[in-house]
Amino acid sequence: MSSIRITQAVGLGGTNSLNDVKAVQTALNKLLKLIPPTQALIVDGRLNSRPESSKTIGAIKLFQSKVLNMVRPDGKIDPNGRTHKKINEKLIAETSQVHFKLPIASTDVQKLSESDYQDIANQLGCKIAAIKAVAEVESAGDAFFPNGKPKVLYEAHIFSRFTNHRFDTSHPTISSRSWNRSLYTGGSQEYARLEKAMELDVTEALKSASWGRFQIMGFNYSASGFASVEAFVKTMFSSERKQLDAFVSFVKSKGLEKHLLTLNWAAFAKGYNGSQYAQNKYDIKLQKAFDKYDEK
Repeated sequence: MSSIRITQAVGLGGTNSLNDVKAVQTALNKLLKLIPPTQALIVDGRLNSRPESSKTIGAIKLFQSKVLNMVRPDGKIDPNGRTHKKINEKLIAETSQVHFKLPIASTDVQKLSESDYQDIANQLGCKIAAIKAVAEVESAGDAFFPNGKPKVLYEAHIFSRFTNHRFDTSHPTISSRSWNRSLYTGGSQEYARLEKAMELDVTEALKSASWGRFQIMGFNYSASGFASVEAFVKTMFSSERKQLDAFVSFVKSKGLEKHLLTLNWAAFAKGYNGSQYAQNKYDIKLQKAFDKYDEK
């Protein structure tokens, strides 16, 4: 959407024809970043029986206040008026931005070799079994789904937090104020949820998923050695070895390599998975996986 056209006034005192109101609601949803903490509007072309209390009117007034710096926002958009022109200006600017698209999946990704594991173990000063244990617990040891895309798990509660809960009401399956296990679809179907979130906010959606063999959260892109989450995601698609290198950068940046060396799984799990690690018995799972690989 690069601009909107309305035939008659929308808002307080406006004609509020169905299509005009829908156009305004759709446009404001594209510009939610400019009017926090506004949540996404339902695009139904209605202002309800009391327009002054309508969420759409509230969003119009907030746009006028925050973007147009109107001291007394009137909640009305006249065709080709000041507010209408500014909305179109911001829509054009939004459309002109380059939007990130997920890379094309490859079914010919080079697998990790024992020498890769040995190289990383040398860098971290730990046993190979320790690295393999983390990989098994995080992703069952697989870096990619059968379709060639890197393993992901999309977290609706993270996306909700990063987008100031704007989409909780309009998109409850991909934006949730609290963690909800029932929202997971599992496997490669997680990409469907991720891509829906990307339609709302690309960068925050990418930050809200864990990626690859070691399930590093997108918001940890900097700690993993990348300048942007987009660059991080591109690398996750590229090869298993680069996923492994990102893991090394992340572990070092968080000071966790000492726990891999001493096999202090509780301390490692806390630093890697957060303070709630014990609820999912991450430390116990890591110990069991390490014991399995250390016997080989």
